[in-house]
Amino acid sequence: MKQALLLFIIPFLFISGSFAQQIPNGSFETWTGGEPDTWNTTNMNFLGTNFVTVTKDLSSPQQGTASAQLTTVTKSVLFNPVTVQGVLTLGILDINLITQTASVTGGYPFTGMPQKLAGYFKYQPVNNDACVVGMGLFKRNNGVQDTIAFGVINLSGTFNDWSYFEVPIEYQQWIEPDTMNILILNSIPQDGIDHTGTKMWVDNLSFVYGTVGIEGVTFAKDISIYAERNSSQLILSSTFGKQENLNISLFTMSGTETRNWKRTMQQSTERLDVSSLPTGTYIIRITSGSRLLDTRKITILN
Repeated sequence: MKQALLLFIIPFLFISGSFAQQIPNGSFETWTGGEPDTWNTTNMNFLGTNFVTVTKDLSSPQQGTASAQLTTVTKSVLFNPVTVQGVLTLGILDINLITQTASVTGGYPFTGMPQKLAGYFKYQPVNNDACVVGMGLFKRNNGVQDTIAFGVINLSGTFNDWSYFEVPIEYQQWIEPDTMNILILNSIPQDGIDHTGTKMWVDNLSFVYGTVGIEGVTFAKDISIYAERNSSQLILSSTFGKQENLNISLFTMSGTETRNWKRTMQQSTERLDVSSLPTGTYIIRITSGSRLLDTRKITILN
């Protein structure tokens, strides 16, 4: 009886706004021991049989000198055919071919808040196969990794030339993550059909950020600042125990005040329009009376 590795996309532990962190080795230029640096794969040895599902392809990268090729491989193990799909992840990949289970946990340290995951792929499916690209942002809370935001797309059809894709990221909570993961599967074997030989190439992965970036690893107590996706607005969210009269100032890096807002807030949300400001880096400063509540850099990209 043919066996296939069933790797399900688990709910990811993944918002928009922080400084523009990017994906480690997102163009798959550096490899060690047959695997792309920072990434984990389904390359393995199972009962003395080697499965090589992810390889470095130098023939026609979309960018740079290399891309990652993912291939669905079937081999005979103890006289039974076993199929393993090509998988790339920044998390820890735990596979048990005997019980036909797999899971992805953890990820890469990350505090950015991107809008989309973008990249390029080629695809040569066998028997109407499909591939999956997913990502998530997470934050650890009392020992549990909470989902902050996530995005998943399925891709099907033949793509012999490099094609651009985007994965929109949907945010569940407006808090800064501490971990990021990406999961790429070249095949979906759960349909029971033989997809041996399905090939996928991936290259030039990157994050797309919104028009406003917020720099700062920590958030002040009782107040948070975010960039609203698809608009040049800052979101100010508060959870004060009583009303606070806020003075919000925006300065250029040379110290010139360019904007000032007065807001009375308790447990509420305010939007601050910065659409007319030129591209550049600014300092936002929030006070209540003589108390400094928060100060940080923001970068306006457009």
